Parts: sequence; C-alpha cells; structure tokens
Amino acid sequence: MSDVEKLLSALEEELWRANRDGDGPAYDRLLRRDALLVSRFGTAGKEQIVPLIEANHNPFVRSELSGQQVRLLSPDSALVTYRVDYTARTDQGDVDHAALATTVYSREDDAWRVVLHQQTPL
Repeated sequence: MSDVEKLLSALEEELWRANRDGDGPAYDRLLRRDALLVSRFGTAGKEQIVPLIEANHNPFVRSELSGQQVRLLSPDSALVTYRVDYTARTDQGDVDHAALATTVYSREDDAWRVVLHQQTPL
C-alpha cells in the first residue's frame, strides 16, 4: 500500500472517530467547502454536517471498516471504498447497521479533503 493509500485510509478512520466523538472541527477540516454527503437519511452539505456532528445527537458508538480499497484517479483525486459495520445510539437503544461506503477525495494545497461521501445500506 502506498503512502497516499495509507493516508486516505487513515482519514476515513479519522472521520468515523470524529463522528463517534462529536468532533465537528475534524469534519470542518476534512470536508471541502462544497462537500456532499449521501446516506439513507438523505443528502447534506458541509454546512449541515459540521453542526450535526458537533451536536452528537445520534452518536455512533462503534464503527469497523473492512475491505478498504483506494484508487488514485489522478495525482490530486482519489476514491476510497469499503464496508462499514457500525452501532448508532438512539432513543430506542443501540442499533447495528452495515453499509458499503464510497468517499471521493481531492487534494488541494497538499491537504486531502472529502468531496463526496456516499453510503449504501446493507
């Protein structure tokens, strides 16, 4: 695995950690201004996601990524795919979920940032 592949895999882990911890500043740093996130809950941009993560109303208490694959599309863009199994804490208790995830990254000023993150529930 190349250094870029290792870095992008680590960034995915960091995003899931930030989600679990309610670390909005991490999302603010790692998402591009025009980032789009698509999940079973709908679509949202960075301006909606960062405050939602900070509020941490539905925190993920567990996330396990597997089968990560990184594809460099150009020197400054990449695609990361994987399966994620996670547990979300809800008012009704902890709920287990699984999804296939795809994240598109763009490198700007030597920093990799999320352009698009999409999840397909399993």
